[in-house]
Amino acid sequence: MSATTTLELDGAKFTVETSVLFHAWFEKHLGKPVASAIARPNPRPGERYLGSIIEPTGRLRHIFLLPGDQKNNWADGLEWANSLGGDLPDRVEQAMLYAYMPDEFKKEAYWSNTQHAGVSSLAWYQDFGDGFQGSDGKSAELRVRAVRRQPI
Repeated sequence: MSATTTLELDGAKFTVETSVLFHAWFEKHLGKPVASAIARPNPRPGERYLGSIIEPTGRLRHIFLLPGDQKNNWADGLEWANSLGGDLPDRVEQAMLYAYMPDEFKKEAYWSNTQHAGVSSLAWYQDFGDGFQGSDGKSAELRVRAVRRQPI
């Protein structure tokens, strides 16, 4: 990224620091300064901070891994995660968990919250033994871990 950006408005040229433009855009769209919006929040007791994601819509969120681990079918796993105030991780979050927190998981398959788009009786999982993401029947008993999302 260059240090300055030149803008042209009604024939007049202005050169400004690129970081100033970025900060102004960020504050306009998120309603708060950059530093406070993307600062790493403190996890609640027992949680581990995974990171943050910028969604294709531009929305940002922090992700926290909640304590606890069970073996359930998909529907019961979603219900269990909800009872903790969370959700099962989506496929992107699972890939991040596999990359950054593999020691938090048994070397088994864990359900995601994502139903298969083409077959309603299937849902996606992340295998923490080999890194494979695949789909299985929702009635299968796989492990579950919950995450909490905090919008930024």
